[in-house]
Amino acid sequence: MSSQGESLEKRMLSRRDLLRWTAIASTGVVLVACAPSAAPGTASEGGGAAPSVDEAVTLTIFDFGGEADQKIYADAHARFKEAHPNVTIADNFTPVSTWSEYSNKIVTQVAGGQAPDIINIAIEGARLLVSKNVLIPLDDILAGDPTSKELTDDVHPELIKPFNIDGKTWYVPHSWNNMVIYYNTKMFADAKVEPPKADWTWSDFLETAQKMTSGEGDNKVFGFGIPYFNFGLTPWLLTNSTYQLSDDWNKSNLADPKVIEAVQFVHDLVHVHQVSPAVEGTDTSNLFVSGRLAMSGWGHWPIQGFLANDFKDFDVAYWPRNSAGTSVFGVGGWGIGKETPHPDLAWELIRELTSKETIQASADAGVAIPARRSVAESAQFLEFPSNSEIFYGSLDDAKPVASPANFNELETIFMRHMGEVMSGTVSPEAGMMAADEELATAMAKLQG
Repeated sequence: MSSQGESLEKRMLSRRDLLRWTAIASTGVVLVACAPSAAPGTASEGGGAAPSVDEAVTLTIFDFGGEADQKIYADAHARFKEAHPNVTIADNFTPVSTWSEYSNKIVTQVAGGQAPDIINIAIEGARLLVSKNVLIPLDDILAGDPTSKELTDDVHPELIKPFNIDGKTWYVPHSWNNMVIYYNTKMFADAKVEPPKADWTWSDFLETAQKMTSGEGDNKVFGFGIPYFNFGLTPWLLTNSTYQLSDDWNKSNLADPKVIEAVQFVHDLVHVHQVSPAVEGTDTSNLFVSGRLAMSGWGHWPIQGFLANDFKDFDVAYWPRNSAGTSVFGVGGWGIGKETPHPDLAWELIRELTSKETIQASADAGVAIPARRSVAESAQFLEFPSNSEIFYGSLDDAKPVASPANFNELETIFMRHMGEVMSGTVSPEAGMMAADEELATAMAKLQG
């Protein structure tokens, strides 16, 4: 692999980086990026009596997030403690570098006799934790708690499906993100270019990007900035009716001609049509705000940062389609540790962490999209940008980011070979064929 490709690999962004952006953006300083709890003891219907309020208990949480998340969760803990004043909550926030590292820290704690009672995880690490046997399935608890139906009825089924692994439910979702096209409304108006339509195509997108590209050299304005990370590239595959893996997430699909066609399209935005800057070292958020990019792709995470810096000349649109309109999403959820002596109490706390009050507070922080439909479709959440309804609406035709138990291998292999393609070292076909061979070996090893 070339030195340029290695540099691309070191700089690549993934959805784990988005979590770091979330942590920073939620403080409001960087430009980027449930019904009330039931009465005490209700969860005991799921099996086992809830601890008495006179019993001294400590619940430990393995968690990730930024300062805003810590404040939101601390408020939820305080509400929970009104019913359980003798419960101590130890919320251990852990930085996420890779999901395998984050998950393995949990496994190490379990092996060392310090198993957490509650675990916060994103889809990228969900299957790894299940494979490590550190969680309990939640089906009996959900079935035994009548109040759980209020939560599950308020969450889009697509957000629940990824957490159903091997026929069992292991997590309940709290928030999620997707990928949509952001476009600079002022630039479009000044250029007299129509905003993207809901059903626009790759051809429409390219024509629009060409119209919005002007100038030369350091003064060049580009029509589009490529979101160059695994999660950000996945929409190009899905809108071409393909995916990195087989539908069961057991085999590589990178040799699919549709994958190669999608990668060719992305490659050509830079090297043929010249409507996008080179991906290496490009800060798409700053270029977008400064008027050097007319369009780019993100989820909901940069909005609060844009607004904090008084940038409001933008709206959002669905990803352009070629043969499909399918969107990508990633979701985070709460699970209960297998070693906890207090599963019912842990579930009561999770109910508070997924209550409307908690989810609304997370929505107000403005980074992720709330899992609860009632919050995501509220007037407050939809106030800005004007087309915000497409965030939750995208779930009507969406697939989760491919997240097998060896997610980090998948991401690393795909992005390393994309680096070779985007640097011009290899052709899109050669790059994806080589990636397919490497990923096929990794997936075969995973299957045993």
